[in-house]
Amino acid sequence: MNKTALLILSAACALGPWGATAAQTGALAEDSRPVDTGVPIERLTGIIAKKTGKRFVLDPHVHGGISLIGVEPGEISYPEFLAILNAYGYAAVEDGKLVRIVPDANLRQFPTPIITPKDTRLPYEYVTQVIAVKYISAAQLIPILRPMIPIYGHLAAYPESNMLIISDYYANLRRIEAIIRDLDNPETAKSRTNVSKATPAESGAAH
Repeated sequence: MNKTALLILSAACALGPWGATAAQTGALAEDSRPVDTGVPIERLTGIIAKKTGKRFVLDPHVHGGISLIGVEPGEISYPEFLAILNAYGYAAVEDGKLVRIVPDANLRQFPTPIITPKDTRLPYEYVTQVIAVKYISAAQLIPILRPMIPIYGHLAAYPESNMLIISDYYANLRRIEAIIRDLDNPETAKSRTNVSKATPAESGAAH
């Protein structure tokens, strides 16, 4: 406790218990230290901009500190930066020569790249893909796949051409695409046809 705090405490003792309590509170406040809130996201984005040559614009709702453990800000790569943004509820959307950093809840408001099965992107890059389903109904896949899509993603079926439209991070989209390919095969379609042809009596007997 420094000299100023001692003087405050001595004066408070002369005032009785009320003064002593106030003095102790003041001494604690003086000795307290600010809480480490991590690396400001503005600073981290500036470091990434310098390393990559990309130009960033931060949405007004993007702010705060990023807690980094075991790694220095200057060591972070662009793919790792995207993963960090995802962990904090943000995303990067490339818009011409600029990269917008926005809350992931707003992702569906921005145009995203439309990719094909042959395209490769960074794991946490937000993309859209149209997937053709051959042997089963695309609409029937919706309740199976929807729990795997985050709230900021998009999943819809286009019955006329039996296609699925999916918007999500590249890594998760590829996972969902693999599930669709496993389900969308002649054997699955044949099994479904056999079940639909079963008579009520046969269905009851099976139970």
